[in-house]
Amino acid sequence: MSDLAVLRRAAASQFVIALALGCVGITPAAAQDPEPLRLTLEQALDYAVGSNPGLRQAVNTRSLNGTEARGLWFRQLLPRPSLTLFETGFTGNLQRRALDNFGNPIADPSADWNYFSRTTHRLGLNWTFQGPSLFQAHRNQSLINQDRDLGEARALTELQVRVQRLYMDALEQRTLLATEGELIEARRIDLDVVERLFGLALRTRVDVLAAELELEQQRLALQQQEAAYSRSLLALRSAMGLADDRPLELEDVELPLFDPSGLDAGALVSRAEEVNPALLQSEVTIRGGEVALAQQRTDWWPRVDLGVSVYRTAYEPYGRALFDPSVASDLESQFYVQLSLPILNDYFAHDVDRQRASVDLQNRREADRQTRLELRETVRGSLLDLENQWASLRLSERSSIIAEEALRLAREEYRLGTRSFAELRTSIEQQAETRRQVITSQHQFVDALLALEEAVGSPIREIRSPRERPEG
Repeated sequence: MSDLAVLRRAAASQFVIALALGCVGITPAAAQDPEPLRLTLEQALDYAVGSNPGLRQAVNTRSLNGTEARGLWFRQLLPRPSLTLFETGFTGNLQRRALDNFGNPIADPSADWNYFSRTTHRLGLNWTFQGPSLFQAHRNQSLINQDRDLGEARALTELQVRVQRLYMDALEQRTLLATEGELIEARRIDLDVVERLFGLALRTRVDVLAAELELEQQRLALQQQEAAYSRSLLALRSAMGLADDRPLELEDVELPLFDPSGLDAGALVSRAEEVNPALLQSEVTIRGGEVALAQQRTDWWPRVDLGVSVYRTAYEPYGRALFDPSVASDLESQFYVQLSLPILNDYFAHDVDRQRASVDLQNRREADRQTRLELRETVRGSLLDLENQWASLRLSERSSIIAEEALRLAREEYRLGTRSFAELRTSIEQQAETRRQVITSQHQFVDALLALEEAVGSPIREIRSPRERPEG
């Protein structure tokens, strides 16, 4: 073997060692780097639930449910209390006109300024309602709370699917990176074979250059794959809301690969109609429209205002009653009931509002129907995609086996001189491409599975057709 070949083999060994270390996040030059952050899929999901900004916004919005529900009870469903302390004032007036003995106004001969002060302390309760407005307000608040709960559930489901997809994508890019490294070593072996044959004058310099070109092209593919792997980790960090700058090291996950022929489309659609958060939110929207229409239809009902108050008032000349606690003054009380009939108040404007609420409710029902149709289409289409990806995966696996055997035979024929390097190069490219296709097909199946679960709104691997389910 020539000195050049020996040097190349040594360099190849060092490169493979560096590549292996790089795949696990360690390089000789970075021996002092911080300890990598090791994550399993479950840990990534847990971290995302606690740190993803979008989900945190939904959680923060949902936290208003309790506060607004209590506020509704004290603001509308129960009488509203009020307390006024030290309502004090100072007044001065001058009356220049008076009345004579016959009640006629005359000039007041003793006109002078009069000064007095007043301080009042009051405790009151008042309650206002119009027809069934109290019940409608309670129902409307319940629908708002339910919509927020569903919004949080929807954000959680979407985040879990997104994190799983990005985690699996990072594993795919890492697997492809390792594959590209293995292909580099295979290209080096091919180069050594060609050089030995060239040294025996069995091949030309063109074959050596072609083998070197294949090696350089594979190095380029490795570099591009390293960039793709780094980008996938950045996307995963962003989805998790991870602020830790330490390098990530992901634990391997067994891919959920299975024959989807046992999945029943009808059962999946039924499950989606029961649990899909978007569809449940659409139903809440309809009920909200019904409440809004009911409120418009009852706006002509009598309005009732009830109130009771007790108070003490100090009323003295000049400023003697200013800030008077009025402990010694008499306790007085007041009760009132006010009934108003707004049936004729701006009747035509209210009629327009009622028509608008009716049309809005009809549009919400149509939007719900469209959502259901699109959901059925999405679920059935996602199931078709999943079945197609399974068929593609099986074909790619068989193609990889065939390409592997074909490459083995092609290399033997090349050594025997019955095949040119151009023909060998074709077999090499086919085998490399089929290896990549197997990895890509596996993860495309997982992506299709996650898309189906996102459409349904829950895991679907236990939903089987009746003929596939065990009895009992």
